[in-house]
Amino acid sequence: MHSTDVLHRLSDTVDGFLRSEKEFDLTDPAANGLVGGRFRALGDQIGATVLAGVPEEDVAAIVQPAKSACARSPFMRDENEWARGYPSDFRLVEHVLAQANGGAPGTLGWHVEAQLQRSALAQQLRNRVVHQARLIGDCLTAPRSGPRRILVIDSGAAPDLRTLPPGIVRPGDRFVLTDVDPDALELAQQRLGPLNEFTTAVPGNIFRAIPKLAEQGPYDLVLANGLYGYLNDRAAVRLTEAVLTKLTRPGSTVYFAGTVPGNEFRWPLEYLMDWQVIERDEQAVRALLPRCDVSVTQDPTGLALLTHARVR
Repeated sequence: MHSTDVLHRLSDTVDGFLRSEKEFDLTDPAANGLVGGRFRALGDQIGATVLAGVPEEDVAAIVQPAKSACARSPFMRDENEWARGYPSDFRLVEHVLAQANGGAPGTLGWHVEAQLQRSALAQQLRNRVVHQARLIGDCLTAPRSGPRRILVIDSGAAPDLRTLPPGIVRPGDRFVLTDVDPDALELAQQRLGPLNEFTTAVPGNIFRAIPKLAEQGPYDLVLANGLYGYLNDRAAVRLTEAVLTKLTRPGSTVYFAGTVPGNEFRWPLEYLMDWQVIERDEQAVRALLPRCDVSVTQDPTGLALLTHARVR
């Protein structure tokens, strides 16, 4: 198809999405399905346009009005603004976990918010937190001969730790949280309650923080959340090498989550939310983990790749 035809199709799809404000009664919750259909159609058409070879800047210019409309949803705005200058704002994670709708009722933003909060995209994020909490619980309750040390990289406000049942932590156990955002660690401290007694926070860039983290180790369990989705292969290999050689010991478990290639949310994420995630398939993930016994599974949505590695 000629690129001009593709651009026209994209422009028409953007116009159709924006016309939702006039053509639907947005005060009626039943309109949500109609808005959702147009939002998904917009994502599909963005993808078709990019794959047709249209320059990214041309695509971005055409979808800008839709992007501005979507920004009325707090879910979208948190990522769009990125006030701290880096992705994966912990406030977005907390917002998704709360399953709240912060959009003004009766607006396009409210309907976009409702669609996103019910989407597989949001659910896989919740699934990741639940999975990490389960890994922490398993580490703490498994037979052991001494205290456990657990490192959470890209910890945010530690929503996984906050779900631990009372009494599961024993004297001498230690949690170490590290995040580039000091506000995330401050919120973690506010919400962890009695677990603060067992927790140490190390703020800063993960690569610069390695020496301080090593002083607290070695760790029985290292959780890297979704950080690998923001690291190119060179940086991912560098982090993996540091974790394996400086932060763990034989028998330790290393875990991180990623996004599977070809998922339907890629184009809305990139062009409507400025949220670019590096996708890796199982083969690419395994290549990052030499000298480890690796297990790779998908979360129930099929969007997240959950990688577990046992250090030899």
